[in-house]
Amino acid sequence: MSKKEKARDTAKEPPVADPRFKHEVAAMPGGENLKRCFACGTCTLSCPVAEVEPDYSPRRIIHMILLGLREEVLSSPMIWHCLACCRCEVRCPQEVKFPEIMRVLRKMALDGGYVRPEFVQALQDIDRQSQEHRRELLKECIEKHGVKSGTEKAK
Repeated sequence: MSKKEKARDTAKEPPVADPRFKHEVAAMPGGENLKRCFACGTCTLSCPVAEVEPDYSPRRIIHMILLGLREEVLSSPMIWHCLACCRCEVRCPQEVKFPEIMRVLRKMALDGGYVRPEFVQALQDIDRQSQEHRRELLKECIEKHGVKSGTEKAK
């Protein structure tokens, strides 16, 4: 086999676009403003996950939805990284509700067989443990540094 044939053989197939995908996502509660996105990047700049996970980009995920890349989006681990903190949502000039869109995509991924139900249960366990850990850290911080009452404002 020649180098050219090997390169052609190992080349990735281009993604197949599904023009209905963006409409399906936009039709779900929370996805209504999806198509208003003009890719300003405010979502990604606001995102705490993007600060620590260089491959995570809400803007890229929205762009992939708008391009109709259903398989690539629903099979991507990136749709599970969103913390639903809503920083992106409150800063978005187009009122795109990214955390809601992530919920829609996760449901579509689950319904479409892209993930097992056990995976979702494991994520719920992680979320619960994270909240418990946060509560303990916050409790320690309050005990150590104190919180002033309304009459004892910090100086």
